[in-house]
Amino acid sequence: MNSIDPLKKCAGLLIPVFTLRRQGDWGIGDTEAVLETLAFCKNFGFKVLQLLPINETGADHSPYNAISSVALDPVYITLDPKKVPGLTKEDREKILDSEDRESLNAGSVQYNRVKSLKQSVLNESFERFLQKSKSKGFVEFQKQERTWLESYTLFRTLIDFYEGNVCWTGWGKEHQSLSEAEKWILEVEDADFWQKRRLFHAYVQWVAWTQWREVRAEADRLQIQIMGDIPFGVSRYSADVWSLQNLFDLEWSGGAPPEKFFKTDPFTEKWGQNWGIPLYRWKNHEADQYAWWGQRVQKTAEIFQLFRIDHVLGFYRIYAFPWNPERNGEFVDLTAEAAAVKTGGKLPGFKPGSDEAVESASINRREGEERLQQILKAAGKTGVVAEDLGQVPSYVPDSLQRLGIPGFIIPTFVRNEVTREFLAIADYPPLSLTTFATHDHSPLKAMYAEMVERWVGVDGKEGWLEMQRLMRWLGAEDQNPPNQFTPELHRKFLERILQSKSWLAVLMFSDLMGTEERYNSPGSMADSNWSFRLKVPLTEMVQEAKSLAHLDFVRQRIVKCGR
Repeated sequence: MNSIDPLKKCAGLLIPVFTLRRQGDWGIGDTEAVLETLAFCKNFGFKVLQLLPINETGADHSPYNAISSVALDPVYITLDPKKVPGLTKEDREKILDSEDRESLNAGSVQYNRVKSLKQSVLNESFERFLQKSKSKGFVEFQKQERTWLESYTLFRTLIDFYEGNVCWTGWGKEHQSLSEAEKWILEVEDADFWQKRRLFHAYVQWVAWTQWREVRAEADRLQIQIMGDIPFGVSRYSADVWSLQNLFDLEWSGGAPPEKFFKTDPFTEKWGQNWGIPLYRWKNHEADQYAWWGQRVQKTAEIFQLFRIDHVLGFYRIYAFPWNPERNGEFVDLTAEAAAVKTGGKLPGFKPGSDEAVESASINRREGEERLQQILKAAGKTGVVAEDLGQVPSYVPDSLQRLGIPGFIIPTFVRNEVTREFLAIADYPPLSLTTFATHDHSPLKAMYAEMVERWVGVDGKEGWLEMQRLMRWLGAEDQNPPNQFTPELHRKFLERILQSKSWLAVLMFSDLMGTEERYNSPGSMADSNWSFRLKVPLTEMVQEAKSLAHLDFVRQRIVKCGR
């Protein structure tokens, strides 16, 4: 049973860790910046801080394509000698002085530079740490975490061996499985060197987990819940898939079907989103009593009081491609018939089956609920939220309500299908999370500008009707809507979502401040994805009179709306 009480309404703030700034950071947000954000939430009435996944990422830096379902990303470690055993101020400054500090913090996150710098500092601290007697805490960490840590550190060491290449399917045969790699590291020339690298990666995880547990302790002290994020899938080039190949089907790649909201490139518009994640061999998970899922959920619960399941629809059925994303370009201009010839008769579609037939839909629902019950069981007292956006089967909202799991409501996505009016906030189910946008969508200000463009331009009459519907949803006069996103209009939007019946109303930081910054454009490989940073730290923002006045308004409305 889910631990969420839908009658205890609250307000939440969504901001990715990489977006944060603080004085003295290294070109990206870190655990110290998260601590400052918790204080910000406390000051302005937000009881939930929603983050994106914080697991270690690969070369694309996508938090939804992590190389481990458990290991934390070292890029978020705070490089403070008080928080990194073995680190000295002199070592830290020596490495940072070799860099142009101003350019490091200019603009968006420069992942390659940031990762290289932090790796250098952690290498220095690790060497100094080894010179001292071994910490009991580090030894205990290795014992307690061995079920995932041993395979992860070996996988991570092999990535070093292959100079950053995570595509284990192209490694030597002696490295393509956990059992063979365990033999290799004992027999290889320079075995001591590679064993030391393995120990280094364990040390880095110890530091990261220690810092994030301190974040959790501070959140508990402030009575703020941090919402984590568990993606439905895991990268095919991850320690998990490499070490537990019997649990994953590498012949297919999970994704999402074409839809009207995401048309970022010709492939996505024609075929949908190919995420590249392997499918699950659910029978094998069941035979193993869902041990892998249990570990994933329980480790998440050590840091977060709540977590969101990204793409919960995948538990019921997943849209799958018979090719990897690297081959997308081969299919952009092909017809379905030509694509089938190329793949031996296989085409993208829902696995294990679609919802078109009543019997198939019934099976999908039953099996999805059984899997989600395993998630709830593993979560215990940790709250579970479901992101159920996209092409949602008709049975999913009722299924989630039955399980006691709140789904998502985006006001401009839900409407009365007869009148086409946007669903009134009084009709939102209490067991729900309402937000104007996720990290994948246009922020509120940009969304409004797009609606104005349709109204005055391309869509003419239909665009005008949509704008009128939006004004009525806001409780505003619908004959003379503003053609710009004014401060007054912005406040109306914020007040409206806070008035909803939903248990949790989340404001993405861009929507809180009425700006247009976006965190990700699905289907694209833009450098802007996962890299936006605030212009100033939150501690400086609240010192600006205009920002402080706006935040005070939001705080007052949160209280007034009983959140």
